[in-house]
Amino acid sequence: ADQNAAGGTFYEPWDVAVAPDGSVYVADTWNHRIQKFSARGTFLDSWGFFAQGSSVEGYWGPRSVTVDGDGNVYFSDTGNKRVVVFDEDGNFVAQFGSAGTDFGQFNEPVGIALDSSNNLYIADTWNRRVQVLSPDLELNTSTTLLSWDVEGWYGESIENKPFIAVNAAGNVFVSDPEGSLILEYTPSGELIHVWDLRGVQDDQISMPVDIEFDEQGIMWVSDAASNMIYGYSLPLD
Repeated sequence: ADQNAAGGTFYEPWDVAVAPDGSVYVADTWNHRIQKFSARGTFLDSWGFFAQGSSVEGYWGPRSVTVDGDGNVYFSDTGNKRVVVFDEDGNFVAQFGSAGTDFGQFNEPVGIALDSSNNLYIADTWNRRVQVLSPDLELNTSTTLLSWDVEGWYGESIENKPFIAVNAAGNVFVSDPEGSLILEYTPSGELIHVWDLRGVQDDQISMPVDIEFDEQGIMWVSDAASNMIYGYSLPLD
């Protein structure tokens, strides 16, 4: 990490999110910070530096970022086993989680996503589960609504970092990078579909990482093995 890295420069950024006002936030993972840009790509602000623990601005490899309808920025501080929330002006709002296996605790939280009710879904990778939290930003606390186990996420390599997305119907999609799979669950955690992305192209290794849905319902998947992004039109359930 470069503690003095200039704004607008990156060291292996893992995720991007767009706020309701068009601002763009980047999880600048190995510079251990979040950067904010205008819709046109002008650097506006950044916060964070490398630190282990629970200090408000000390992060360890933040990997996923998302924004709620009010412009609050949520991101997974993966190495510090928590989710941190800032407002659109870079002011600390809340943090959730610590290391462990109990509800509300994490072991390598990577992908995060919000549904239309502002429930927070977290890929709790090394606990091999998805956790669903109801955040209370005013009280700086959260309630664990449910948790379900994931049949996957076996490896603890630097590449096996799963992301998560919620579509307009409320179904939850997670990637299993080393398994070359996308898993679809109901909002209550029932597995309803598995997509095997091996063989998208002949003899090509697939490692699906991030998942996003556009306004037309197309599922976009970044493939870290082939350096490609694929769009899938999903059948209606």
